Amino acid sequence: MTTQTVARAMEKRDTGIDKLMWKNARHLESILPEHVDVKAFVGTAWAALLANDTLMQNAVNKPDTLLVALFRCAAKGHQPGTEEYYLTPRDGGVLGIEGYRGIVERMYRSGAVAKVVVREVCAKDYFRFIEGEDDKPVHDFGARRGGTTGADFFGQDGDPDRGAMVGVYAVAKLMTGDWSRPVLLSRNDVFAYRAAGGWKPTDKYSPWNRLDAGPEHPELTGRSMWLKSAARRLEPWVPTSAEYRREQIRAAASAAAASGQGIPLLGSVESPDAEITDAEIIEPTAIAPNGNEPAAGEDSTEPGSAPAQQVGQIASMFQDKFEFKQTEGRQVVTISEQIAGRELTGPNDGHALSNLSGAEARKLLSTLDPIKDRGLLIEHLAGMGASDG
Repeated sequence: MTTQTVARAMEKRDTGIDKLMWKNARHLESILPEHVDVKAFVGTAWAALLANDTLMQNAVNKPDTLLVALFRCAAKGHQPGTEEYYLTPRDGGVLGIEGYRGIVERMYRSGAVAKVVVREVCAKDYFRFIEGEDDKPVHDFGARRGGTTGADFFGQDGDPDRGAMVGVYAVAKLMTGDWSRPVLLSRNDVFAYRAAGGWKPTDKYSPWNRLDAGPEHPELTGRSMWLKSAARRLEPWVPTSAEYRREQIRAAASAAAASGQGIPLLGSVESPDAEITDAEIIEPTAIAPNGNEPAAGEDSTEPGSAPAQQVGQIASMFQDKFEFKQTEGRQVVTISEQIAGRELTGPNDGHALSNLSGAEARKLLSTLDPIKDRGLLIEHLAGMGASDG
């Protein structure tokens, strides 16, 4: 590494963006799934900023847009600045865009998908799909040249002429052995998808304008976005990691309700794998009929003074509205700590919502109540992190 390179890296570090990301590392960790390490997450984002001067400057100008992109990336379980989730300069700020590989990755991560096929169809390809007869499309781009195996599949000179892209399809094979409903998009369908995203032919950063097959094949420009268009349309027909986990949470909640047990969210979370005993459960049914009614101790600043009904209401919001499950107790408390403005440490319970003061519990309720779902909660946390920075 040259002296000039080191100097440039240090100059970018002085912008404070790296400190902003590390300051929000705990909040990002509260959203990231277990398979993504927060240090690697922040490091990958920083590397993406260092590699693109325009992206770095936009992050400096609008740090809130960077944090929103990172929180959305964390919610999907991707690494930022990769082909799973791109960080791009847009309108003077940073825009996060989930890539084609990210969508497919979430399908595999659900545990319900054995194979995902997403492919462009060109004018000279062989393609067949008959609704009601075919389980999946039959696609071959060698048959039109007289053969489907051997070197002829790739063309005599290793550069097959398949013609222009005329469509794209996506289909998935489930772990049960069944095929999902296939998605078929014509060129007009893809171009309509492109137009809806605000595409500009002069945008040098747009993946729609990227020469995905090199300058020798301009007819395949933006192929990755054609694939992404089909993969995105396949999502309603295939379980993805987030959607599949939500269904599992609902099933667990139904089973718990049938057995008369609650879903524990309030116990010790010193370890992500720590078990929570029945004594540490606060049932949502313990909430007062009108949760907004003032209760004794709600103005107290003494740790642990929050009324039980308010603590139960907070737990119910995390469980029912934001769909946090039992193993996400650490995330629940980390988010609560961010809103409360301190660590919720107690002598016996470790980090626990039962350590909230009355004033802190009321602050959490007033903050969480107008937020409609988990995605909006993540954006709100990102905004808090930007204002803190």
